[in-house]
Amino acid sequence: MGVIDDFRQEKNKMVINVATEKMIMDKYNLNIDKLELKGIVEQVIISICNDAILIKRIGKLIELNTIALTKIKDYIEVNIINKGVNTVINEELKTADDVIDSINKYNTDELLSKVIELEEKRKTVNTLASSEKINGNLSSIQVSDGLTSATTATTATTATTATAATTATASLGATIASSSSPTLSFPSTQLSQTSQKYSLVNNVNVENLETIAYIIEKMESIINNKKNINYKTLIINSYNRDWTIYNNRNNLSLSINIDLTKNIIEPKKLLMPKYVKSITPYITMTINDGKKTQKFQFILCVSSIANAKTGIGTGTCVGGTDGNWDTWVIMNNELETINNIVQLNNKEWLISFTDFLNNELELGNDCININRITKTFNDNQYNIITEKTDMLEYNGYHLDLINKYDNILLKTSDDNDILLKVLEIDDNNITVLYKNNEESGNINDITEAYLLNCKAQYSIILSYHSRIYK
Repeated sequence: MGVIDDFRQEKNKMVINVATEKMIMDKYNLNIDKLELKGIVEQVIISICNDAILIKRIGKLIELNTIALTKIKDYIEVNIINKGVNTVINEELKTADDVIDSINKYNTDELLSKVIELEEKRKTVNTLASSEKINGNLSSIQVSDGLTSATTATTATTATTATAATTATASLGATIASSSSPTLSFPSTQLSQTSQKYSLVNNVNVENLETIAYIIEKMESIINNKKNINYKTLIINSYNRDWTIYNNRNNLSLSINIDLTKNIIEPKKLLMPKYVKSITPYITMTINDGKKTQKFQFILCVSSIANAKTGIGTGTCVGGTDGNWDTWVIMNNELETINNIVQLNNKEWLISFTDFLNNELELGNDCININRITKTFNDNQYNIITEKTDMLEYNGYHLDLINKYDNILLKTSDDNDILLKVLEIDDNNITVLYKNNEESGNINDITEAYLLNCKAQYSIILSYHSRIYK
């Protein structure tokens, strides 16, 4: 379960409710109806959960709760405590030219931060405003009746003005009554001030549309070009595991040397041996940190070179199926989605892969047992005879991937690594080229050793960046 799931749980909502009640009582000595407060909390939580950019930057539950309390406090101050309403309106409502002039003063980093901040405020206000309009219907009718009574008791000039106000209020009440959205309950005494504020906030004209279009264009430019985020690359290779102990290539046990509370990690690609695509159409990668489990799905990437030859496809995927390894890209990689972000807290990871049938992906084994090593009649050439008693295990070595002059790694019982050049493979007989040296001596003198097939290894490519990049 991720942070966002914990944030949405009823248990956490109760915590926010209690904290809000205490905050309001301590700061304002004010009691608010529990149902009304629950509705405000619910809508604020929904607005935060719908903000994908904000959630990507937040990694802890306490941070989300703090943001929620801040939004609730701001709403209560403006709409219930009634402090600084005019100031807020004057500060928020600027002309299109003013907004654009302000935007142009910022660089891309500052602009992203400002837009995110304004977007958070806008979503909260609009969500609460749209909910309040429905339950304001009855109160609107009562206000209309009061205005009508006042009209009959005043002078002709005042009567004309009050009648116009009554007509406008009744019209507003009729419009609100026609809506059927889910609502929150708010006190009727706030209707006049909130109606004025929200009518201004929701007022959309040509000037506002131009401003919105300009901001969206700037945001898309920032997100697409990633100029404001300093991405770094992390590569995990199956070769680096202790393959004499963990000989199954499928399971990787490792420790991530990155602060997960300060950085966002996104899996990007898998570089898999070519035979994998004949086993499964997509790969599911599972990361387990001992407490939580997260899954990511990858699909085979079509090479830009192959596309260019056939004239099919977009040619946007680099790597693809050319060469000795295939490139698998994470699904929905073109979208900014929270599902493609690692949301784990512990650094100790166990990574495994499954196929489209949810079975363990058969990636084979390393630590190939050697029966004997003999010297040939040619200088510096040796024959290595591998064990072949278990055909299933032998096929998992995938020696068929090795070509002439490829490398194969030999590890001795003394934990020495010797890189050998392959000259020929005939069944389980591998002819290699090796120049003797004083340290290693003749490899045919080695009594116990194991082989690793370098061509059967795979790599996991991830990118990461700081959560605070403004």
